[in-house]
Amino acid sequence: MKSGSDSVGPAKVQSPDRLRRASEMHQSYFRWLRVSRLAMAAFFVLAVLFFLWTLPWLPSGLDASDYTPEVALTIYLLGGVTLVGASTLALREFTRRKRERLIAWSSLYDEATGLHNRAYLYDRLSLECERAERMGGVFSVFVLQIRSSTSKPILSNAALRRLAEMINGCTSPTDLVALLSGSELAIIAIGVGQEARIVLLETLQAVVAGELARHLGAATTVNVIGGTATYGVHGREPAALVQAARTAAAMGSLPRLRAA
Repeated sequence: MKSGSDSVGPAKVQSPDRLRRASEMHQSYFRWLRVSRLAMAAFFVLAVLFFLWTLPWLPSGLDASDYTPEVALTIYLLGGVTLVGASTLALREFTRRKRERLIAWSSLYDEATGLHNRAYLYDRLSLECERAERMGGVFSVFVLQIRSSTSKPILSNAALRRLAEMINGCTSPTDLVALLSGSELAIIAIGVGQEARIVLLETLQAVVAGELARHLGAATTVNVIGGTATYGVHGREPAALVQAARTAAAMGSLPRLRAA
């Protein structure tokens, strides 16, 4: 017990310091944000004054007689540098925001297929496990494996997206369809318990097999193998539930369909 209390002690001592650093980081960000806005305002003000001074058609500033070829070239170059510099900064800011959106998108979705990725699946499973433990809810995890006699991938990214759309039509809007591997889909079905999971699994298999039959045609034969696990019955952790569903699919204890 002594060693346990010693290991907890340093974390409690460091916590106020971490909170202080987090507060300082937020304050620094907003301080530099204000400075950048002031700099942008100053840039626009100076740009307006520059054009008011240099355009000979305006009543203030330089006159047409002041424009020697050298002065005109200098002003043209200065105006070009200003315009290109402002455009470059605007494009860099636009690209930075696009990159931030891409990073946020990549943390949720698979890059190739556009489906929810494996990392988000486990994050969502962790939340559902916590919610079920706290509120006494129930949910089931389904794993659909698409296998063929060949080792080559048989489904394109568009086909996987189509299968996910078909599955979404059979499940609740609060459920989740995610890509577990290249030919393996996982579904989190909220409110589906031990008794209803087999019926839903058969429905999902039938939908996937029917879509594959239309997509692949009669020349290719694949098996749609399904497995399912219910929270509290087959496990209480995300990894345990996924593994239980995979084991059920591998053992062949549940029905399988063939798309031909």
